[in-house]
Amino acid sequence: MSRVEPLREGDPAAVGPYRLLGRLGAGGQGVVYLGQGPGGRAVAVKVLREGLADERFAKEIDAARRVEPFCIAQVLDASLSGRPYIVTEYVEGPSLQQAGRHVGADLQRLAVATATALTAIHQAGIVHRDFKPANVLLGQGGPRVIDFGIARSVGAGLTATSSIVGTPAYMAPEQLAGERIGPAVDVFAWASVIVFAATGTPPFGEDSLPAVINRILHNEPQLGDLPQPLRGIVLRCLAKDPARRPAMRDVLLQLLGGQAPERPDGPDGGGPSTVPGQRRRGSRAALVAGFSSVGALAVAATVAWGATHAWVQEPRQSTQPLAITSAVTPTPAKTRERPKKRTKSPSTAKPVTTTKPAVKPTIKPTRTAPRPTTSSTKSSSGGGSFRIVWVRVIGPRHADTPDCVFGQGNVSGLVEGTKLATTFRYEWVLDGRVVQRSESVIADTHTRQVTGPLVESDGPHRVVLRLTSPQAVSKTFSFTICPTGSEG
Repeated sequence: MSRVEPLREGDPAAVGPYRLLGRLGAGGQGVVYLGQGPGGRAVAVKVLREGLADERFAKEIDAARRVEPFCIAQVLDASLSGRPYIVTEYVEGPSLQQAGRHVGADLQRLAVATATALTAIHQAGIVHRDFKPANVLLGQGGPRVIDFGIARSVGAGLTATSSIVGTPAYMAPEQLAGERIGPAVDVFAWASVIVFAATGTPPFGEDSLPAVINRILHNEPQLGDLPQPLRGIVLRCLAKDPARRPAMRDVLLQLLGGQAPERPDGPDGGGPSTVPGQRRRGSRAALVAGFSSVGALAVAATVAWGATHAWVQEPRQSTQPLAITSAVTPTPAKTRERPKKRTKSPSTAKPVTTTKPAVKPTIKPTRTAPRPTTSSTKSSSGGGSFRIVWVRVIGPRHADTPDCVFGQGNVSGLVEGTKLATTFRYEWVLDGRVVQRSESVIADTHTRQVTGPLVESDGPHRVVLRLTSPQAVSKTFSFTICPTGSEG
């Protein structure tokens, strides 16, 4: 559920007819509060900082209120006089950034819902400009997209450098270059968010700002083990040239039809892929053929959700499943579908099942900054040379406690090889125990991103990514999982 913080000194007790009950979050545009309307309805109230309430902003809000209410947090009210604010539906649930990875039909439903929302937003003449995992809320009724309609007005007065602060990993090349933008930037961001949802990492990384910008402008995306046909759709949406990306409505039609678009020229996104199956494609293609309005597409999306498992290929589990033994009881995570057994093929394995012991330690975890430690290499006579570029943990952090990953963290690493299409074997070691073994293949970009375990137990951890064949290479990374509720 969304965590509500108490009101702070200086926060208003009410704005307009809305009583403010607590804080939901804060950003560059203002502070978001949990509010209560005159009829007792819970709402989200964003109180904007000064300087945003101009004539252009008023037009954008009017457009946002006309967005058809499909998979969005609908704008209910707004006031630009005095202290400006916007009122939207309150969606009770975690953000995609907090919830982490999705697989199988769960991932497909997320893709369809967010594509439906962006299609409706574009239909109203709005460019979101800041579509990212934190702006997707996972409510009981399904995913909802928030913060649309105001990003365009905010961004209009910003330079290219200032506008990328905060979420550069999900921005399109033309957006980073300060060029004129349109709905195609949301298409690029949507694809990046789907890669994050599937792998735990955006396709161009999220480390230093210069490195991320350079990869977005010049490198091919890393799609991990994102399955077909979703993989093909996402790859086309990540084209450097905005003219080569499909419109969001076409993306939604492709998702509902279960057919991947033709792949753009170049590498396939850093991983082996399989030809998408054609079964049941005809029935859903017929379902969406002829739909012209966003409303009709949304109905088609709802109908198709029940059949998404027919074409979503589950990622392959490691052939040697090993349990992760935690020192404490992990925070309950979202239930995932178990991968189906298929013919062995080179791919990145998903993390294995976590065994949850019943006893918690009484020692308070020491907060240590996530840091790489030692790495080692032993030469090999064949298969080219390998190196591990990085190992890191992805998870929610708080500005006041940057050394902590709260609740759970997804571990991943990037392997570089000199020979293309070379198979390598690797294992993940967590706190001195081997917890996962698998194999993968060096892609056309001479790299391969591999996904490690999902770590949920509180306290300091030490993870090692170890290549075992054809060359022995290892890299170590240390980090701390802090208990949820201690963010403040």
